[in-house]
Amino acid sequence: MSTEQFYDELAWYYDLVFPDWDASMQRQGDALIRLIRESVSPRARESPRVLDVAAGIGTQSLPLAAHGCRITARDLSPEAIVRLGREAAARGLSVEAGVADMRAVAASVSSRFDAVICCDNSLPHLLTDRDIAIALSQFRKVLVEGGVCICSVRDYDRVDRAMTSHHDYGERRRGDRVFRLWQDWRWCDVDRYEVTFVVEERLSADWGERLRTKSEYYAIGTTRLLELMVEAGFSSCRRLDDVIYQPVLIGWAT
Repeated sequence: MSTEQFYDELAWYYDLVFPDWDASMQRQGDALIRLIRESVSPRARESPRVLDVAAGIGTQSLPLAAHGCRITARDLSPEAIVRLGREAAARGLSVEAGVADMRAVAASVSSRFDAVICCDNSLPHLLTDRDIAIALSQFRKVLVEGGVCICSVRDYDRVDRAMTSHHDYGERRRGDRVFRLWQDWRWCDVDRYEVTFVVEERLSADWGERLRTKSEYYAIGTTRLLELMVEAGFSSCRRLDDVIYQPVLIGWAT
């Protein structure tokens, strides 16, 4: 199954990954806008131009737009982009959204940006160093000189690489509907694993499966990612552990 299909199928349920999606968006938006404003040039701090290259349904794009960023949102999944548009409209927010693979994102935009963000462990959907390097080069290409690249990723150095593992989100509510979600991981080799994502809904007396979808990840460490950022033309690259719920990798286009 392709990454595009995985997120197309997950788009309607993705908010349920978070116990409270709106609260999580606010926390992430508050943290990211502080980091962006600290990192861009003074002229750009009030209303920075931000390209979200893995926008999904808008978990970072929407709160950043609410903070006054000029947001361009791209994602591989057409269904995720459709939902992002609906969520932005419902909140009265302006987000220029479209479909693009992060490995070719430069061709999908016509301007340069003060910041590029790639959050929620999106980079490791690219399964080789070469593909990640291509994506990072695209991020560098669309940034102004001195612009900042911000990526959040899972800390794979701390992940137990047992052959299989179960990761339960528990129950989630949407109005009067109740869902439960989980992931099952199966390691294909030491560096790559397959995720099966399952969503069930409580029916009158039982649970009914609403979604079962799969995707693959590359368990690349943050040290190697920082090396690839440097090779792509970023400087002062480093890892930050106190921004949001995942490690953040940051570097500047100079």
